[in-house]
Amino acid sequence: MRGSLLLVGMVVVSAVLPVHAGKVYVCKSAAGETLFSQTPCPSEYSVKEERQVDTSKPSRGASEAELQGMADELSRSNDKIRVQRDLKNAKKKLSDLQQERERMIKEKSELAKSIAGPNARNRAQAIVDEMKTGADRYNEQIRQQRENISGLEKRLSEINQASDSAKQELDRSQMAI
Repeated sequence: MRGSLLLVGMVVVSAVLPVHAGKVYVCKSAAGETLFSQTPCPSEYSVKEERQVDTSKPSRGASEAELQGMADELSRSNDKIRVQRDLKNAKKKLSDLQQERERMIKEKSELAKSIAGPNARNRAQAIVDEMKTGADRYNEQIRQQRENISGLEKRLSEINQASDSAKQELDRSQMAI
């Protein structure tokens, strides 16, 4: 019985310990911008450093406000990375949709032009109508993707503004000290 209690206690302690330790990536851009993240650094950041952080106790005697500021910056950094990744994927999808639409139009146009024989005009018109319907579907998907990109760009701008405001506030508070 004691052995099983000891085993359960060890399992609980080992499950709790990883909660207090975390991995933080410190990413630096060519422009000197520093980004802290819990996910690996994006490709546009040249200097990449990985740090283990014990979150169970404040480091360097940091105040609660400093710790909250660090947590907020980490959250903004994670959001920024996610939005940048989503934006990159959305732009790729937009490009793919535009290429697919052009390929479909080209194929259908060539097919419509190549039709010969009896009732060729009606068969060609049916293919042209099918091409227009397909193009309309692609145009709607492209419109939606552009709206998605616009929303992501707006969100990225908001994150950058919040980060800039936080940095200015930090600079002001350090100057006051």
